[in-house]
Amino acid sequence: MARKTKKEAEKTRQQILDAALKVFSEKGYSKTTFVDIADEIGLTKGAVYWHFKTKPELLAAMISYGKEKKCKRFKDMAPESVADLRAGLVGFVNTFVSDAAAWKFEFFCGFQIEWSTELMAQVHEKLAELRVDPMKDFEEKLVRLQENGALSKKKEARTLALCFASSWIGAMHLAMYGEYDRNKFVEVILESFDLLFSSLSN
Repeated sequence: MARKTKKEAEKTRQQILDAALKVFSEKGYSKTTFVDIADEIGLTKGAVYWHFKTKPELLAAMISYGKEKKCKRFKDMAPESVADLRAGLVGFVNTFVSDAAAWKFEFFCGFQIEWSTELMAQVHEKLAELRVDPMKDFEEKLVRLQENGALSKKKEARTLALCFASSWIGAMHLAMYGEYDRNKFVEVILESFDLLFSSLSN
């Protein structure tokens, strides 16, 4: 069999990561085997092992992959005003809730996986990046808005970012527990943004 090109190998790797999220979500992390993941996309177990030697390694890569896709949507925004930031947020949140894989990823990482002490130790760094990196991106955008005079400096950008991140996480938890649907989640996020920033916009 001909050796795969780098591009083909990367495509296969992404297919494995997508399949891993699907099977982990359906069967649970602890009950899923590499054979299950390989069967999902018509590969051999050896093909999965070629990319990932252990299941924790695969999980860590899946978390990084999901984080990169999530953060890219937000990093591409370059707001010049609070109104621009809100408009970008509207697009980001609507895309997020309409993306079944993104929603499944958040649910799996936040609620579904069985976080043993050993597993947490193995993927802690990637899990921390998943939570911290989006907030840092948001904070950097707030700093730029304060520097160009579009946002008041009454509150530190980090404090504002922490408050909004807390609102996001809280809204996500309530949505995942069935308190309201995805459409209401969008409404709650935007209302939280307005309450936090309406008096600080210049």
